[in-house]
Parts: sequence; C-alpha cells; structure tokens
Amino acid sequence: MTARSLRLRLTYWALAAVLIAFALAAIGMEFIVGRTVQRVALFDVEDQMRNLAGTIDIGPDDQLVIADEPKDPRFNQPYGGFYWQAGRKGQVELRSQSLWDQQLAWKPGLGKGEKVEFAGPNAITLLGEQETVIINTPSGEQKVDILVALEETQIEEARTEFLYAMAPSLAVLALALMGAVWMFLRFGLAPLDQLRTALGAVHDRQARLIEGDYPSEIQPLVDDLNALIVKRDSQLTSARARAGDLAHGLKTPLAVLDTIARELDRRGDQGIGDAIRAEVMRMDAHVRRTLAQARAGLAAARSTGEVDIAAPTRQLVSTMQRIAVQSGLVFTLTAPDSLVIPMDEADYMEICGNILDNARKWAGRQVNVSLVAGDGRVALTVMDDGPGLPDHETLDHVSRGRRLDEAVTGSGFGLAIVKDLVEAYDGSLDFDRSALGGLEVRVTLPYRGSL
Repeated sequence: MTARSLRLRLTYWALAAVLIAFALAAIGMEFIVGRTVQRVALFDVEDQMRNLAGTIDIGPDDQLVIADEPKDPRFNQPYGGFYWQAGRKGQVELRSQSLWDQQLAWKPGLGKGEKVEFAGPNAITLLGEQETVIINTPSGEQKVDILVALEETQIEEARTEFLYAMAPSLAVLALALMGAVWMFLRFGLAPLDQLRTALGAVHDRQARLIEGDYPSEIQPLVDDLNALIVKRDSQLTSARARAGDLAHGLKTPLAVLDTIARELDRRGDQGIGDAIRAEVMRMDAHVRRTLAQARAGLAAARSTGEVDIAAPTRQLVSTMQRIAVQSGLVFTLTAPDSLVIPMDEADYMEICGNILDNARKWAGRQVNVSLVAGDGRVALTVMDDGPGLPDHETLDHVSRGRRLDEAVTGSGFGLAIVKDLVEAYDGSLDFDRSALGGLEVRVTLPYRGSL
C-alpha cells in the first residue's frame, strides 16, 4: 500500500482513533480507579474509627483504656502504614504500635467524618479523620479525641496494583479493536476492490460495462462510469466513422488523378504523369492505412471476446509455405496447442499475415515462427534470413508508413498497419537482427491463458 492508499489512510486514522480512545480511557480509568481505591481505603478508616469509638473508655483511675484493640496487622507493625491514637485535651494517651515512639498532630475544629491530611512518621503524608467522642464518668462527661489515618502511599500502591491487574484486559480489548479495524477495512472496502476488478475487466475487454451489485454509496459512481464508457464508445465510433468517411471520400478524387496521370502519359508528358502517379499511390496508401486504423480502433474498443491464436497461426504458416514452395523457402513453427488472447480473430489474422508476408518477400531460405506465453503476455516472433533491418533504420519508418526498401513491390504500409492494430490492443511491435542474420519482428499482446 502506498501513501496515497485509501486503505492505508483509513488504517492510520483508525489506529489514531484507537490510541486516542485508549489514552482517554486510561486517564479516565486512572481517575475513577484512584477515587474508588481511595474510597475503599477510607471506608476502612471509618470502620476502624467506629470500632475505636465503641471500645475506648475511661478507667477508675481516670486513664483511657481500650477493651479490644483493632485487629488490622498494620497497627501492630512499626510504621506499618495504618495508625491510630486517642487522647484528651491535646495529649496522646493511647496509640497503635505502628506509631512506635511518635504521635500525630491533632487538628482541632474538624467535622465528623471529614477526611484530611496529616503529617505522619518519617514525613509521610497520611489521610484520615479525627473524631471527638463523649464518655460519661462518675465525675461527669469527658471528651476523648480519636484519630485514625492511613498512608497515602498505600492507596497509590493499591491503585497501581489494580491498574496492573486491568492491563491484560486492556491489551485484549486493544487486540479486539485492532481486529475490528482490520475486519472493517477488509469488508468495508471490498466493494471498491470489486469495482477495481470490474474496471480491469472492461480495460482487458472482458466486459463492455462495469457489472456487479454495489452498495448504494458506490452505485452512483458505477452508473456514472458506465455512462462515461458508453459516451466514450459513442464518441470513438463517431470519430472513427468520420475518418472512414473522409478516407472513402478521397478514393474517387485519387482515381480521377490516376486517370489524369495516364492521360498525360499518352500525351507524352510521362514525367509529370509519373510524379502525379507516385503521389496518388502515396495518398492511396495513407487512405488505406486510415481505414485500417479506424477499423482497428473500433474493433479493439468493442472487442470483449477472445481467440485461440495457435490455430490461425498454423493456418497462416501453412498457407505461406504453399505460396513459397517453388522458391525453396521453408517455414517452421514452434507453438503450443492453445493460446488465448482478448482480440478479434480477423485483426490477429491481419497482424500475423502481414508479418509473414513481409518475411516471405525478404527471406532467402528460412523463416522461423514462434509463439511463446509468459508473465501475462504472448509473443509472436518471426525471424528470416534476408538482408534484415539496416542499423540506421528504426521503427520511425513503420510509424510514418515508409518502406524499408523501395525496390520491392508494395505500398510499404503492411507493417505500419500491423503497428496500429497491435497498439490498439495494448501490445507492442519490436524489430531486431534475427539469429538467422535477417530481420526479427516481435509482437507482444496481452495473454489470458490456454483453453
């Protein structure tokens, strides 16, 4: 996939959306989990506060006593993270073993159940509450202050442990979302792949129009493309028809000019007649080539069929062999049993026939013909042992309709017409020095497979 790929762009945006969603989810989860863990921890503080408030009393000697100390093991471990103390009038009379030889500073004026921070042992911040209870004694009511606090680091540790416990679930969720993105791209963009395949079929002349059932969002595009294809075919037909009409319209004036040239010959102006006749022949060749181009363009644009070219090639080689039998020329053919290409059979017969006829005219004793298929292309190669193509000659002679040797009878447009037909079917025409010493003509065309 390239940087301009819609699939790649959607993948990037989907992944970005997933990452942003996970980032926001992580932030939200951390906040929610932090609040939840803190609330659970403070529930523990409240529970211990209730227990202490219910078990602390004042003894006969006016000393604070506790009937049942809290059972949480953190209270019994020095600096265990959970602390309590009780006292009167700003003094600490009872405290948990976790405070060891230290005490927490009282904070007067706190409301019941209010959670605040306290400075704990070793400069550690605590979070807890302070409450005042009233105890009846023989000498009257007395106020007892109770403080219960928990280290904030323990709350952070509990939050971290919870987040770590959630990490595997988040990873599974991420994989599930990635899989959902992949499924969305695979099945959501499948109609575009189907459309591309259908367009390829039109391009390869396997179909005239785009076919298939498409979603409502893509169907208007398919309809527009089909309308464009129909309009293109109509315009091409009109243009080729006008070219054909022009070529046919020139035939009569050319015939008149040829008659005038002969009349000049009879009057003794042979030089002028020959000059006119030469130009008439050249113009006539251009007319015939224009007609061939018009027919080739229409056939290629409209062709949606296919032809097995192995059989017609064998037929043409056999025909050329019979024509050249008296001159001792030998044709050899190497071809598979079947080769199918998307082309009109008459056009292929003209391509192959022109090339074989050109080889027959120039060859000395040998013409080798081969059909080879591979990499989606089929190559028709014709080699002869004639004089070949001079080093300074190029394909420009063919494209301009010039002959390679003016001494041989003919218009010189046979290979030019071959070139037009080949290019109309998305093929190519190449010339080279053959292994036999003469000319090698190679035609490559789209290959569909064997029957």
